[in-house]
Amino acid sequence: MSITHHPVAVEQQQRATQERPAMEERASSLVNPASGLANDYLNLFNEIVMIIEQLPAMPELFEDLLAWKPTTYQEYFARSDLPGRHSALADYQQLNPRFRRRFEAVVQDLDRLAVGTVVSIRRHIKTKGESDLQTLVAICEKGSAGLREKLEEATLIVNHGTFESAEDAQARADRLLAVRINALKNMSEFWARPRFPAGEDEA
Repeated sequence: MSITHHPVAVEQQQRATQERPAMEERASSLVNPASGLANDYLNLFNEIVMIIEQLPAMPELFEDLLAWKPTTYQEYFARSDLPGRHSALADYQQLNPRFRRRFEAVVQDLDRLAVGTVVSIRRHIKTKGESDLQTLVAICEKGSAGLREKLEEATLIVNHGTFESAEDAQARADRLLAVRINALKNMSEFWARPRFPAGEDEA
């Protein structure tokens, strides 16, 4: 008795076979061999930095800001659908304990800076609204600058397995100036609509 394979099933199987090498390549490149860590995890912090920096000109990002939550390295890859996520978790467990603790300390600093900035922005918007935009800009600028500095340290750890900073003082000053200039643009329609119901108590 002969078995007839459905054309769709055959096509799906062929596609999976063709895609497997690319997936395997992606999985093998997920973890940086210099550190044993995956750079994809830092996207979590790149996202919150981007939101904070763009918030003055894009108030619609406020809900995304409030929705951001700290996530550990293990939690991030346990929830991920990236090829190689299981290898990333396994490699993380094999890291030198001292190296892993130092990386986790940097992550804790990033979490603290991010949450602190979110709380400050929320409090300011809730109590001041659009009546003190310059202060809001300053909060975003200070928060994003601190996060970027610490994120650079995390990036060096992941990409190079080192804790030494490579950015000189002038490059940092230029970057912070660019952040301030960008934050001060297009403020005329800033926070056009209320973010909290009238009479809501401060959290």
